[in-house]
Amino acid sequence: MESYITFNNNNIIEFCVYNKIKNDTEFYLHFQMKNLKHAVKLFSEMKETINKINSKTHINVLLCCSGGLTTSFFAQKINETVELLDLNIHVSAVGYHMLYQMKENYDVVLLAPQIAYELAETKALLKDKIVKEIPTGVFAKYDVHAMLDIIQDSIDKSQNVENSDNKKHISFKRNTKLKETVLCLSLYKNNHHNYINYRIYHHQHIKLEKEIVKNTISLDDIYSVIDICLLDYPLLTKIAISIPGIVDNGNVLSTFVENCNCHLQDILEEKYKISVIIANDVNSAAIGYYASQNKYDSFCFLFQPIGLDAGLGTVIDGKLITGNSYLAGEVKFLSLELSQPKEELSVTPKGILELVYKLILTIVCIISPSVIVLYSDLIDDTQVVEDMLKGTFAGHVDDYHINIIKIDNLQQYILLGLFNLCIDNNK
Repeated sequence: MESYITFNNNNIIEFCVYNKIKNDTEFYLHFQMKNLKHAVKLFSEMKETINKINSKTHINVLLCCSGGLTTSFFAQKINETVELLDLNIHVSAVGYHMLYQMKENYDVVLLAPQIAYELAETKALLKDKIVKEIPTGVFAKYDVHAMLDIIQDSIDKSQNVENSDNKKHISFKRNTKLKETVLCLSLYKNNHHNYINYRIYHHQHIKLEKEIVKNTISLDDIYSVIDICLLDYPLLTKIAISIPGIVDNGNVLSTFVENCNCHLQDILEEKYKISVIIANDVNSAAIGYYASQNKYDSFCFLFQPIGLDAGLGTVIDGKLITGNSYLAGEVKFLSLELSQPKEELSVTPKGILELVYKLILTIVCIISPSVIVLYSDLIDDTQVVEDMLKGTFAGHVDDYHINIIKIDNLQQYILLGLFNLCIDNNK
């Protein structure tokens, strides 16, 4: 683990906690020190993150089988040997149905022979993890030493692989003109961390891009980002913010951000005397996708996260559909006929497939778009969904086809969409 505090000009302080085992930033923020109480609170959050990492500095390995029973016994045997040899490894076991819900806590995922047929899909869905099959002979004999060799060899090889940066900016394809300086800020949750991604656009060009990583996000964190941006860009003319939840004319409801169930637009405009736009995150992504291409003027943008409710943004003839009380797209309220409770389905690839299929089926029956844009970490092959829909309408609609386009970077589209909201607000 590596942690540091940096003191910059204008009383700007940076806190960072980097996990060397996971090669990932666990905590990062920068803020302008205005009062000691706020700074102490942020420092306490940093210390809490450090303590959590220090309590589990070992490499976390997850053994996975169909139900978790046989791998639990194997994991126990491995941990006993690890303790004797004083190795920095800890092994746990889980049934396959819980793998994707728990994946963020583990560095290595090893599949038992009885579910080896899931290996290709698991590798495709867990691109940032080491995923391997346990050899049948090793698993049958509970060969602890062979397993430790497999684990160590996997780790050694992964550390020699150079990580590629997959954050290529998505460019505008529509005619976009805004000769102003604007701040676009996206708040979102991903498993155990909360993030603020933000950009400064100046005359359509990205001048600054940053990310804050914390365990919780509050209204004070939004203030900190705006305060810092105003120091370097005092001529900011607009601030656009996306946030999960229902956003009704600047009033935010049902969001995860602390102290943010309020009329956020009024609060920020009163505080900063700058025009502020507040939008739902999936609606922002839909607008961003519209701006990123010039082939489709009408489509639905579906976001199905792991373990959370889905969201929908709909664009018809280039216009976002928000509906009465901005409830259009709040598909979490749909009463779907499901094989299991939604919270159970939303944590496995097969469960997510059922949810996505039935959500799209409902959308088709109401709007019947020719294009669905999909963001979901647990859907690797959209052709499967297309074929399921085609089979549903076979014999009722001749040659039915829907084009499902999978995207891999939600935040890029959200930030692009926020910039376009600034343009629309300028008309």
